Amino acid sequence: MAEPSFIDQSKLRFHEGEIVYRKGEMAQQMYIILSGKIRMYVSEEPQGDWAEELAKGDFFGEGSLLEALPRQHTAMALEDSDLIAITRGTFLRMIRQNPEVSVKMMQRLAQRHRELGERVEAMDANRPVKAPSAPVANLVSVLSGKPHPILSHGSLIGRFDPTTGVHPDIDLTEEDHNLSVSRRHARILCEHHRYFLLEEPGVANGTFVRGERIQPGEPRELKHGDRVGFGMVVLFFEKT
Repeated sequence: MAEPSFIDQSKLRFHEGEIVYRKGEMAQQMYIILSGKIRMYVSEEPQGDWAEELAKGDFFGEGSLLEALPRQHTAMALEDSDLIAITRGTFLRMIRQNPEVSVKMMQRLAQRHRELGERVEAMDANRPVKAPSAPVANLVSVLSGKPHPILSHGSLIGRFDPTTGVHPDIDLTEEDHNLSVSRRHARILCEHHRYFLLEEPGVANGTFVRGERIQPGEPRELKHGDRVGFGMVVLFFEKT
């Protein structure tokens, strides 16, 4: 997949029982297994339920190349293992030099998606039907006091677009008398009961947390009581 010099420079050794990364850590890079075995645990500690075991030729942590989000599993070496660590910039260079890399990754992702779908279907067959859960977090307007529920899988924040007729999940049209909020302004992502604010591309008037402007593409974790601004519209983040 890459020249030997690159492999030598990016090669990492993890001994048996050593943790590669923990669930909840911010993703920085993906890994390719040169030798050994890696197990992906569901919880922060490498014990109990686990999602899958990976061996030579497999890769993991690839979500970090798409979005800067917290890790969804804890990765631990089941035996002495050699890995290649690949950052987003390195991966993009690899794709430009060898497009076959991206094809192989998409094939592997499709396989994982099928396997996950099969596991979910098997679980659903024996799972009792549950009523929809109530929102556990809101953005509350400073101006009107109106709560805007955040969906369990995350919410797009912005203004109604009359051209397409599309409303964002959290529509700030009525709050934004100065038209300072973009149609697609920002997104709140929910990962394991933690909430992250991520600005959408091309936003002109900025997104703010506790008075500090966040950088596009860099998620900022929200805490209960945080003052959040979208352009000139100010709300408070409340987690129940």
